[in-house]
Amino acid sequence: MMIATFNPDTARNGDVYRAARLAMLTQQMMRHIERTEASGRRVEQMLAALAEANALMR
Repeated sequence: MMIATFNPDTARNGDVYRAARLAMLTQQMMRHIERTEASGRRVEQMLAALAEANALMR
């Protein structure tokens, strides 16, 4: 069991801080990946619409 400390030096370099920071960074990274994936899907949809429009023009 990890117990938080009130000593700033120990808190900043302690296991609790590192675990919390890792969890926050992991969540942030997953959010960025999801946004990138959604943007990629939108680009693919727009490219498909463009290809379809070009096919109709020919």
